[in-house]
Amino acid sequence: MWILVLLLAPAWAEDVIVTTGKGTVVGQTTSDGYKTFFGVPYAKVDEGNPFGNSLEQPAFAQPFKATDPNIFCPQAARIEGGTLQCLTLNIYVPKDANANNKKAVFVWFYGGGFFVGYAGLYGGKYLVQRDIVVVTVNYRLGPYGFLCLNDPKVPGNQGLKDQIAALRWIKANIGAFGGDPTKIAIAGESYGGGAVDFHLYSKYEQLFDKAIIQSASVFTPYIFGKGDYNAAKELAELMGHKSSTNDDAIRFLATANPVEVMKLSRNLTNSLQPCKEKQFKGVHNFITTDPFHFKKSDKVKNAKILIGHNSKETFNIFADGDKDFYKSQQNIFSEKLSDIFALKREELETLTKIVRDFYLGGKPIAKSSMLELTDFLSDFMGNHAEERSVNNYLKIGAEKVYKYVFSYIGSSPYKDIPGAGAIHTEELDFLFEIARDPKNLTTPEQIMMRDRMTEMWANFVKYGDPTPRVTNLLPVRWTPVTTGSARPYMNIDVNMEVGDHVNHERMAFWDLIWHKYWRNSPLLH
Repeated sequence: MWILVLLLAPAWAEDVIVTTGKGTVVGQTTSDGYKTFFGVPYAKVDEGNPFGNSLEQPAFAQPFKATDPNIFCPQAARIEGGTLQCLTLNIYVPKDANANNKKAVFVWFYGGGFFVGYAGLYGGKYLVQRDIVVVTVNYRLGPYGFLCLNDPKVPGNQGLKDQIAALRWIKANIGAFGGDPTKIAIAGESYGGGAVDFHLYSKYEQLFDKAIIQSASVFTPYIFGKGDYNAAKELAELMGHKSSTNDDAIRFLATANPVEVMKLSRNLTNSLQPCKEKQFKGVHNFITTDPFHFKKSDKVKNAKILIGHNSKETFNIFADGDKDFYKSQQNIFSEKLSDIFALKREELETLTKIVRDFYLGGKPIAKSSMLELTDFLSDFMGNHAEERSVNNYLKIGAEKVYKYVFSYIGSSPYKDIPGAGAIHTEELDFLFEIARDPKNLTTPEQIMMRDRMTEMWANFVKYGDPTPRVTNLLPVRWTPVTTGSARPYMNIDVNMEVGDHVNHERMAFWDLIWHKYWRNSPLLH
């Protein structure tokens, strides 16, 4: 479901040299005039314990040639390979940016379930031409980034702490590239967007002033876990090594083939994701509670936030489904509900009937109920979670929250199917340069939508307002959410419209369910 791409290699014009606090970095100027610095290291992985906190990146002994955009952390899904020393940045700089003419900074964390993805998947060509610095960040995945042990050497959330290390490097060094360290927006989609949401509640210092969260939330099902203190020993045993202690398991796993580690980690009893860390003396934690108790946050108060989702996030799943697929989905309601609520059988059956009746009425689970099932799964997987995040921001006292729904399907393979909408990741084609299996954005309408998306996102990065003024490209002002009864959102399509309370009946329905059952979440037990 997450797009994996290789960055297109631009035609180079000349080298460009920047002096940072870590030494000299040599990038290149493209034929379009913007500058690139690829594969710039911001931290080092401790190869004696690659599952723990990163180490400070030493100064460069020689000028660093920043020309490799395709470094990636170990993974074994859509692509296979990677290197442990993967903590790098790809930086795109507008042609007139320099230390005396600094530009706002957009920092991107990729999605991929915290298991796949890398910085080079997202080319910054279109965004950098909107007069902002673009930085895409590599961070560790799977067990390297998300083992959560009862052990101060591997306390949890190392992948998110990699992102902290990247933000600290950016804060300290981006000025030398022409970036403004006082104007840093962090952004991400899917689990990358969830990472951004987690940063709004972290125990680290304020390293950004804006946040963009696309199709995700800290409340997204499956994004947060309790942590499995036995995961390292279990993973070592899957690789043929019996360990009685974490220390022994970590020593063994540190010398194992990282790709094999990633492959076998898919067979662990519990999945690996952000967790509530156990506190240890001398260890700086990222988060030490669960999302249900994210109640106070100066970062939420101090940051402007843009959050939203696509209009039919899961449409492709059901549109592509054949008869056998629908046969396999007969228990979709009970299975999903049992994933998020620990209920006795009778209570689960009652709730399942209520939810099924709400979405399907008397319709069967079949192709004929494709649209209703899409609404259910989209609401379950993310739509309502994002509403819960917005509610939390307002309770905490966020200054400005901008809500959106991306609805454009002019380049979708499903556009001719009645009821189609924008699916998960579809907006990314209108923000980034996608090189593998790209959407062919060639029509005037498609190019206009790309210009519109990049302009709004860049405006938010620069001004904290995606539509600071009405133009031909942006014909409608985007109204932020307030603490009042209104819940405005921008419907992003050919015709821009501000609506109120997106899918309000469905969201109210889930509000009631969560109000009644939130204490039955397995995360609390």
